[in-house]
Amino acid sequence: MIKENLPLELLNKHIAELGLAEPLHIESDNDLFRKTEAPARSAVVFLPKSKALIDMTLALVSGMVAENGTIVLAGSNDAGIRSAKAAYEKNIGPVERKIVGNHSALYIGSNKRLGAVGGRKTWRDFLSFSPLIYKDTALEAANLPGVFSAGELDEGTKLLLDHIPYDKRSVLDVGCGAGVIGAIYKKKNPAADVTMTDSSMLAIEAAKETLKKNGIEANVTISNVFSNVEGAFDLVLCNPPFHSGVQTDYSFIERFAAGAKQRLKPDGEVYVVANSFLSYKDTLEKHIGPTEIVADDKKFKVFRSKAR
Repeated sequence: MIKENLPLELLNKHIAELGLAEPLHIESDNDLFRKTEAPARSAVVFLPKSKALIDMTLALVSGMVAENGTIVLAGSNDAGIRSAKAAYEKNIGPVERKIVGNHSALYIGSNKRLGAVGGRKTWRDFLSFSPLIYKDTALEAANLPGVFSAGELDEGTKLLLDHIPYDKRSVLDVGCGAGVIGAIYKKKNPAADVTMTDSSMLAIEAAKETLKKNGIEANVTISNVFSNVEGAFDLVLCNPPFHSGVQTDYSFIERFAAGAKQRLKPDGEVYVVANSFLSYKDTLEKHIGPTEIVADDKKFKVFRSKAR
């Protein structure tokens, strides 16, 4: 979710008058996995950064909050709060009050548990699979709202797959999303020890489902870049996010490059795919070692860095 300063400031300005009772805070999709003994009495939901994730988030929150408990949806105009009203009323109930200001809005209403009709939903209620084919490799990929790249093999991933070596024994995919890269690598090189990580619990579950559906064994773990990664690897792969909310975000590639060197074996390599307008070469070279562009189709570039 997008916990930007603008909607947060608007919320803080009105928090006392809202009179929320021990509110549950939903600031990222990881909060949707929170286990509680009893439904919360109220909740504050920060608008998810993915439009596809808004509906699922509100459906799940409707089952996490007691009936008639107050639910506040907060978001900025630029992030799409205006269009989120329909999803709110579909899953929570009528918007009883709207507070605007600071280029943001708060939607406030009583939880009618519309999204939880028939029983409290989980992420599994939103899970589906799509067939993907990369050259001679077929895959059933898991789809979950907000998880990259649901339902398709995007052009950047394909370009990366076209240019990576498939003879490495230990491979790490950072920011794995639905696990497509790691699953394809394992299919092409069954002897490889593949580890996939992501900071999103939804992505972790999607990656696990992709592996399970295709009968593939690999390691999947939640990690904020390298925070929960141990060992060293022959090959590190990454198709990094470059948006944080509605803004271009360069912080991820800085943290990734700074940590990647520590996770490479001698003569290890890093492959990163990025939109062509993003200049990652200097950052990768500064932290890891000699870096070159091995592919450029004018939309995406693939960078290869070798441990210094």
